[in-house]
Amino acid sequence: MQLSWVIDVPIHEESMNHSTIVAPTVTSRLACACNCAYGIGTHSGSYAPPAIYDPGVGWLAQPTPISAPEQGQPTGPRINACLVGRNGDGIVVAFRGTLPPAWTVASLEDWWQDIVDSEPIAKAPLPGKVHSGFLAALGTIFNAVVAEVRRLRADTPNAPILVTGHSKGGPLASIGAALLQLQEGIPVNAVVTFASPHPGDQDFVDGYPAAIPVTRYENYLDIVPLLPPTAGFYRVFKDVIPESLAQEFCSWFPGICKALENASNWNYAALGDLRYVTSHGAVVGATDPSANDATRIIEIVATLFGFGASRDALEAASHEANLAMSESGLAAIGAAHCIACRCTDPKKPCAGGYMTGAGGDSICPGN
Repeated sequence: MQLSWVIDVPIHEESMNHSTIVAPTVTSRLACACNCAYGIGTHSGSYAPPAIYDPGVGWLAQPTPISAPEQGQPTGPRINACLVGRNGDGIVVAFRGTLPPAWTVASLEDWWQDIVDSEPIAKAPLPGKVHSGFLAALGTIFNAVVAEVRRLRADTPNAPILVTGHSKGGPLASIGAALLQLQEGIPVNAVVTFASPHPGDQDFVDGYPAAIPVTRYENYLDIVPLLPPTAGFYRVFKDVIPESLAQEFCSWFPGICKALENASNWNYAALGDLRYVTSHGAVVGATDPSANDATRIIEIVATLFGFGASRDALEAASHEANLAMSESGLAAIGAAHCIACRCTDPKKPCAGGYMTGAGGDSICPGN
């Protein structure tokens, strides 16, 4: 997507000092804003600017953090969060995602099940139906987000509004942008999501405001953008993955498999123009064979079990007597979901695919 109306912010002259570099593209600045949203404290609610990413956005003033506990919990961790501020591109609204505490079988089971096992519901004036869990999360902070956007618009009424989010922040961005325009009368110029789960059903996608261009970035080996499952995902999982491997997967993740069964007729769909980041860091569209759901599901399952990422390799491996989840495979799946710069630290691995795909590698250490 070409954002022709955006004022590009140049890279800082001291290009070797990574702490002062502004990211070189609109998309990479939005990726930095998503990283900044993780600087909102889950207990304090205050904003601690993260190195690299805060200057990477090119904020014109410190952004405003907005956060709240889950719906119905007046106290507790401030799970839902959003950062609202201005840079040279306009008003940036960046919704924070939530990551599991560790990329272990137990944490993945709980986290993925939360994403998958949520029936879509209708919410006027939104078209179709949206994920009830994401809608509830958005509801805890939406009014405050609207108020801050209105405050910034009062000072800069012609500033474009860009809405973004990573992981859980992706569907909050998509649903929130639609509500800003349809309910609040605030025009949104673009939505860009990274690693976003599906926000709603096919009717939601088909009826999404045409005036809001949506671009979604999805990365090699990241399973989250394929959830909750579409009808196509469910068919691939049932018909393409060898039965023995599917059974073994379900023995490790029984909650996910049960949720997949529940969600098989909910008609979830992906929203927006796909930008898929391949294993080599290239960005391709939905028609590229590497972006095909069947190919990606095979690669993910093969990686989880430590096999070659091909259908033939999976078929051969399915006849092995002792199938077991690969710890390195789990780590690779977790690293693929990360939006930050590439990091090989085993305690916080990051594949860096989203930052590469966004065009932001120049702000990363070592570049």
